[in-house]
Amino acid sequence: MAEPIVIKLGHASEAETQLPGAGRTAGVNAFKHYVETQSGGAIEVEVYPNGSLGNGRTMIESAQLGTLQVAGAYTSIMVPFVPEIAITQIPYVFDSNLSAWKVMEGPVGEELADLVLERTGLRVLGWADGAGFRNIYTDKPIRSPEDLNGMTMRVPENPGLLAMFRAWGSKTVTITWSELYTSLQSGMAEGHDTELYSMFSKKLYEVNPYVTMTRHSYNIHPLLMNEEFFQSLSPELQEIVLQGADLYTRVGNAHSYLSSLVVQESMEAEGAEFYFPTPEEIEQFRSLAQQPYIDIIVRKIGDDGQAWVDKIMKASSEQQG
Repeated sequence: MAEPIVIKLGHASEAETQLPGAGRTAGVNAFKHYVETQSGGAIEVEVYPNGSLGNGRTMIESAQLGTLQVAGAYTSIMVPFVPEIAITQIPYVFDSNLSAWKVMEGPVGEELADLVLERTGLRVLGWADGAGFRNIYTDKPIRSPEDLNGMTMRVPENPGLLAMFRAWGSKTVTITWSELYTSLQSGMAEGHDTELYSMFSKKLYEVNPYVTMTRHSYNIHPLLMNEEFFQSLSPELQEIVLQGADLYTRVGNAHSYLSSLVVQESMEAEGAEFYFPTPEEIEQFRSLAQQPYIDIIVRKIGDDGQAWVDKIMKASSEQQG
């Protein structure tokens, strides 16, 4: 029997499917088992979790080089490669996970995937839910944007998120995810924003115990495959990979959403305190943040920037309700 074709797949989430847990882990494990089973052993998927092959940027670059066949990424780490991806994190562009899933499975998601392929040589296998929406976590209670005034907040590599926090009156600092806990502990930053499960998984509630459920920006966990490798597969194996990719997205979406429903109880048991802003308070966050975010990403994208913003706004509006 011929040696199996090996797909090396790296991502930053945990190895085993658990609840609460990363939707990406559940999706990747579904992808692995489906592809191996349906190919009759012709493909073997080797999964390297927990960032064991490097951080998000390193894994994307390894996939581009072909030393890694598949990389698990996330929104902010993709923005430097494809600035248009930033439209998916416009504050309050999506009103729910379901709306976001439908938009990313439609023409907007397809056009963004085409750009990723063109710019990076990587095929988007799926735009899975990346633990849902981002919220604010701090070392003191936050009720409104006014409470953030003068605070130093850690922000990832998306220039739009930097503009958003500055519009709320915060000072910003860019710190890598792996260094965030110690930076919060030392006082280099007083707070941060990320998704609930991402925060829980790194025990960041120990240093930022106050949770403000702003749900301001959505996060995605795309799976990226080296296109040359994909094209080297037979048509039959390509179809199996694509079917497995669809399963990755559906399982990842469902598990991610389910985790977001149960993780609050787990965090509260560890001492986290939750605050759910009123509709009026949410409108304060939205009205201050949305346009500054849009302005900066339109400049970063260039000539087509506003067209991309209009496109996702329209698609999202059509899916709401």
